[in-house]
Amino acid sequence: MTVKRQRASAVRLWGAPTLEPDEWTAYVPSGERQVEDPWLLTTGTFRAPEPMEWETVSHPEPELLWSGTGNVTVEAAGHVWLVPPALGIWLPAGMPHRVKASAGTVTYATFLNPGLTASVSPTVTGIPMSRLLREILLHNQREEMPDEARLRLQQVGVDLVRPVQAASLDIPLPKTPELRSVADRIIADPADDRTTEEWARELGLSGRTLMRWFQRDTGVSLTQWRILVRVRRALIDIAAGTPVVAVSRRLGYANPSTFIDLFRQVTGHTPAAYFRSVSGLDDAAPLSAVPRPTVS
Repeated sequence: MTVKRQRASAVRLWGAPTLEPDEWTAYVPSGERQVEDPWLLTTGTFRAPEPMEWETVSHPEPELLWSGTGNVTVEAAGHVWLVPPALGIWLPAGMPHRVKASAGTVTYATFLNPGLTASVSPTVTGIPMSRLLREILLHNQREEMPDEARLRLQQVGVDLVRPVQAASLDIPLPKTPELRSVADRIIADPADDRTTEEWARELGLSGRTLMRWFQRDTGVSLTQWRILVRVRRALIDIAAGTPVVAVSRRLGYANPSTFIDLFRQVTGHTPAAYFRSVSGLDDAAPLSAVPRPTVS
């Protein structure tokens, strides 16, 4: 995998299976094993002081991608996944994926030994990042300890990697280039309120044609798809402690109750209940405590 030749785009893989010098190295390319027997997992740290985008890559081991701070998205299996602090994204072994990170982002990539750990899921899925799981992965990364103790710690970490039971965070991406350009612009600015007819005119299409193409590529209408993007953008902001009222306004909703109703339609929960459903906000909060979602 090639990246911009900047220190920010590097990763350090240390702490497991053995402690290595605290040095930045190039991001792990496709095909290279990171976890050798008898170890179960290892974690790398990415820091991006400016917006970064890595090329598509796949690994022979499953990967759990999770966030410390900032806005991270993962494109995999024809979907784009947002990575809020309370949740990680499970990438099965061999799954091609591309990662984008906003400025100031701290992202972690935990690789698991496929021969010694049971598969969590054969598909891309969300993983609740409980406080305990985060602490175990970071302790394994940073601390020196006897091999037997490290193996026990890693096994507990593996046991805590389980799929989220609430609605997932994937957004289907259109395959048609013209529609993909529209999708990318909406993802960049979810509050964009242009109608289907307005987008169609920009592309030189009729509104009916745009609706038919978008439904064919994604399985949902453009309006429904934009709601998905807004809700998943909201997950990141709410998890970071932004009040629901501010989030709804930022996404173009003057009435917070309208936004909450749409959030419930997409996830099956209100914002507060959603975070409880992913094993509890208090437990799933990042290392710096995340306040409960609030409408004030």
